[in-house]
Amino acid sequence: PPWLKSALVHIAFAALHLAGPLALCTHGLLPSGVCAILALDYACLGSVELADDVQYYHVGTGSVGLLVLPDVFGWNGGRTRALADEFAKRGLNVFLPKMLPPVEGGTDDDGLPPSFDNVRRSSEIVALLAGAWGAAHAMPKLQATVAAMRAAGVRKFGIFGLCYGAWVGFHLSSIVGGDELVCGASPHPSVHAELAVGGDPAALAAKCGCPWALYPCGVPGRPGGDPGMYDADGAVFMKLEERFPGQNRTRRITAMAHGFVSRGVIAGSQLAEDKAEQIKAAIRDCIDDVAAYFQAQGLMPGESKL
Repeated sequence: PPWLKSALVHIAFAALHLAGPLALCTHGLLPSGVCAILALDYACLGSVELADDVQYYHVGTGSVGLLVLPDVFGWNGGRTRALADEFAKRGLNVFLPKMLPPVEGGTDDDGLPPSFDNVRRSSEIVALLAGAWGAAHAMPKLQATVAAMRAAGVRKFGIFGLCYGAWVGFHLSSIVGGDELVCGASPHPSVHAELAVGGDPAALAAKCGCPWALYPCGVPGRPGGDPGMYDADGAVFMKLEERFPGQNRTRRITAMAHGFVSRGVIAGSQLAEDKAEQIKAAIRDCIDDVAAYFQAQGLMPGESKL
């Protein structure tokens, strides 16, 4: 059917940017003069905790929280935990749940393994989205994590959703909203995963209980490009604006491919130095922009540290 073909095409295009797997969060010294979250031997700052049989990575303290929802490579894929640490440094109490039944061991027992071929096996991802990785299956784990946040003293929080994380984040924000869930932000959102279950991404956006900042990538319809539904004249963004006029943000990062913030390759013999620096600069810029949006929404105080 058309919705399935569309979902397969978007997922396959989005996967083409991955030049190779990224390492898990490791322990070691950070090199001097390098942005911490871009260090190849980055050392995580948080710890793994458990609530109602749901594991989550936790870093930071305080009454203002951030729920980090990862992409399909899970809670320890790419630089996801380093991003969580960065927001903790900026004053947020950050929780990052383990959500997805693993495929072939996953990445740290969550989601896809680093070597998974998204393009050749995209039909398997769509089947997972319509099944064990569906929003209905993720919600109990997300709600358990939110309960853990409340128990830790969090009184209001935001969402930082990467790819798949934006999809389930939209679903969560239709349940938890009001004064508690202040706003969400998503680099390279995949709310179009709603197509995999025969749903309408715009209709889902119309149910969101908070405003969002969206950072789609590339050129719509081209490899690595996110669909136009996230742009100012796109169906998803327009529905968000109907719900929260003037409180949403969209910014297309045309020079980058889907997934660059969490998984963009920044080192390797096949990667030109100028390209690596371009990706690093784009990551810094995107995270600073997200932080500025959080500040504008009254979620996060302080100045940029990236």
